[in-house]
Order: sequence, then C-alpha cells, then structure tokens
Amino acid sequence: MKKHIGFTLIELIVTMAIVGILLVVGLPSLKTMVQGNQLVASSNDLLAALTVARSEAIKNNASVSICESSDGTSCASTGKWQNGWIVFIDANRDRLGTGAPCVALNTDCLLRVHEGINDPLLSIEGIFSGDSSAITAVTFTSRGLPQDTNSVSQAGVFSVCTYDASNNVTDARSVVLGFTGRGRVRSPSNASSVACPSAP
Repeated sequence: MKKHIGFTLIELIVTMAIVGILLVVGLPSLKTMVQGNQLVASSNDLLAALTVARSEAIKNNASVSICESSDGTSCASTGKWQNGWIVFIDANRDRLGTGAPCVALNTDCLLRVHEGINDPLLSIEGIFSGDSSAITAVTFTSRGLPQDTNSVSQAGVFSVCTYDASNNVTDARSVVLGFTGRGRVRSPSNASSVACPSAP
C-alpha cells in the first residue's frame, strides 16, 4: 500500500493564515522602505546633475543649464522636476534646451538626460532664494556660478518629498544650491521642516 505525502486541509489553512498575517504586517513596512530609497536616490540624482552641470560649465568654459524636462529634449516650465531633467550647453543662455548631442561647444547641445521618476507619490520642486519664484532651470557660468539670464547670481532650495495615499508628507529631503554653485543634500530630522508643495 502506497503512503500519500502532502498537506492536510487544516495545515494548508494555518499556513495561509500565517502568510496573510505576515503580508498585512510586512507590506506597509516594505512600501515605506522602497519609498524612502526612492527619496534618497532622487535627491542624490538631482545633486549629481547640478554638480555635473557646474563642472561641465567650468571644463568647457561655457554656460551650461539644467532644466526640468518631460521629453528629454526641451525645457518645461511646470516646476515639477519629478517629470525629469536635462543638462545641456546653453551657448545663448536662453534656457530652452536642445535634443542635439554635443559635437561643437559653441552651440546648444545635450550633455545628460534624466528620465522622469515613476512614483506618483513623490514630488521635486524648487524655489529660488530671495524672490521665491519656482525653479524651472539653473544656468552655470564658465566660472561655475549660478546666474539668471540677466547675470544676476542665484541660489535656491529643491524640496524632494514623498506622500502617503492621503496626500500627507511622509518624508522629505532638501537639495540646497548655494550662490557659489555648490550643492548639498540636507536630510532634516523632521519632514515638516522642508517646504513641501501640495501632493503631486
């Protein structure tokens, strides 16, 4: 007589109940961890792009701009950097962007593209110091200084924020751009100390 090996119905129900409890307890923590990693990665990516724009401006002795861009070729003016951004040589300092790759440094040409962030509960918005206008583009001079189209020095703060399903801020970081052109990431102990916009 063959002996049948397998699970009884009661063993299967108990196992499924344990798995269900673990999922209910573990999924929110996993989601929070993934969202926290996306927050850190996004703020570091933005800081890296600002650093690249500054260093390319100095290296090429040319104006280099970074701007928000949803299509990877031209600048947008929504103020929503989570849609992506581009870094490009901006020879005429018009901050319009270009999709052409660099072959000559005396014309506008594309240096780097960052695709949009695929997280509807994450926002990246910036405000210039002084006039509190939204940051849609930053231009670095050949000396690595951030200036507007009228050669006025600029500085600002980008707020990188995550939200829960009820549109409440869950975590936040700041990417600070100084008048010298150097940037840094600030991770405050309290997310409410970052000026997060309303949920995206």
